[in-house]
Amino acid sequence: MSLFVQLLLAALGGGVAVKLLDIGYRELLRRVDRRRSSRRFVDENLDPVLKAADELFGKLRSLAASDFRILRHAHAPSVTKLDAVGLLYLLASFWASIEVFRQKGRSVSIVRDDRGQKLSHFLDSLESQKVRIVDRLSQRAIAELVLEARDTSQEMVSFVKFVRLLNNDEEVQRWTTQVVHFLQRMGHTSERQRLLTYGIVIHAMIDTLDPNHQVSRERVSYPTKLSKRSWRDLKYRVFGQYLTFVCDQQKYLGPPKRRP
Repeated sequence: MSLFVQLLLAALGGGVAVKLLDIGYRELLRRVDRRRSSRRFVDENLDPVLKAADELFGKLRSLAASDFRILRHAHAPSVTKLDAVGLLYLLASFWASIEVFRQKGRSVSIVRDDRGQKLSHFLDSLESQKVRIVDRLSQRAIAELVLEARDTSQEMVSFVKFVRLLNNDEEVQRWTTQVVHFLQRMGHTSERQRLLTYGIVIHAMIDTLDPNHQVSRERVSYPTKLSKRSWRDLKYRVFGQYLTFVCDQQKYLGPPKRRP
């Protein structure tokens, strides 16, 4: 092979190598930029979700401490009762915060950020068939109905307006029927345990995503209120399979339950 051909091949080979290095470098920069965008998005939009979750868990913890006495012993369960309406409002507020987060994040892959990935796992768990309170479609419909445009953002309606919608808006009444029926059955152990389980997952989410409690309050849990079945489901399915990254699971579950 002549010296000219050897030099030509070397030049071509070097050019290809440089081009490949350039493409790789650009792709690396794009990945870093996407990761930074995801982190920035989570930083700017996670707080409302945590604040709504914190308010909801505070109410659930209060109800759990009294074994849901206020809701259980109502002679004629109705959404017109203040405590039931208050709980429904906090549930709707939490779902609305999730909906806003999702709408804003449509063009961002939140799983590129560690907290975004964990939030995604928590939301999947909360919306799973054995944990959720209502089906996903009803949850998102309720969220859309209780959000109103304010300037350039969407925010939850006030409590007074929410009560007015419950009493007068047929569409709101239709979509909230499932959750209202659920809250009216707090006299049943299965429904109370479902709500307690839902609250445990929310509590773990708050502690995991806001470990220093900058936007939430540090609260104790209520493991003694869990039935053996709920405890096992949380221990071996929720935390054991889907939320394995949650630290100090004993905080939410307490000591091991003895099997019957």
